[in-house]
Amino acid sequence: MKAAALAVPALALLLAACASNDYDTDYPMGLPEDTTTCPDDPPDACTMEYRPAFGYDENGGILGEFANACGACATDGVKYTSPKHNPDVPRPAPEQPAEQ
Repeated sequence: MKAAALAVPALALLLAACASNDYDTDYPMGLPEDTTTCPDDPPDACTMEYRPAFGYDENGGILGEFANACGACATDGVKYTSPKHNPDVPRPAPEQPAEQ
């Protein structure tokens, strides 16, 4: 019972961390070679395995980093995914200095 009580907050923190990055959505190089297309019917449930993946919109703009490809495809607007380990994928956009 204690494990379940600890797993829920841990999962919430993991998902929040993955969703909080600000990515450069202008990706002029096109999609990486190992990109897969999401199914037309998005999944209703996914496994909780952690295999980081990037999700892309229909134009190839990166929408964020997800725990796995299934989770990315279950997100509105995501049409393609690629594994995070690929060195050709974009990185988070650099933080902009605060205006003074």
